[in-house]
Amino acid sequence: MSEYNPFAAPDSFGHATENFQGRTYEGLRRLPYFGYSLLINIVSTALQFAMAAGDMAGLVPVVSLAGAVFGIWIAVQRLINVGLSGWWVLGLIVPILNIWVAVQCIAAPEGYAQHKKLDTAGKVIIGLFLGAIFLVIAMLVLAGSR
Repeated sequence: MSEYNPFAAPDSFGHATENFQGRTYEGLRRLPYFGYSLLINIVSTALQFAMAAGDMAGLVPVVSLAGAVFGIWIAVQRLINVGLSGWWVLGLIVPILNIWVAVQCIAAPEGYAQHKKLDTAGKVIIGLFLGAIFLVIAMLVLAGSR
């Protein structure tokens, strides 16, 4: 591993366990982020439907707020893992910036802010993300032409 390329194989002069200053990638990696996001959305939606169907409809906003707080927390953890500041989570409320922040959370590998290199999984994820966006646009155009 070299200081210029963190993905390079170690040479005879370096060690794979070198400690680089300023490189602490804590937080959530891609797969746990995706799993927790999916889980919180499924659980929150199921609880909201169950409460709305019963006589606890007044607690639906509380469940929504709890889901939103947990979602913000996992997004902050993922942004820290990417190498960005956790304050970038505020970009999720800005209309066009939210797409960039979401792509960073979903597709960027650990430490992306420092090395700016997408791995194969990140490229596939971005391709699927863009494909879904184009599919929705095509469906809206087709629905509008009827």
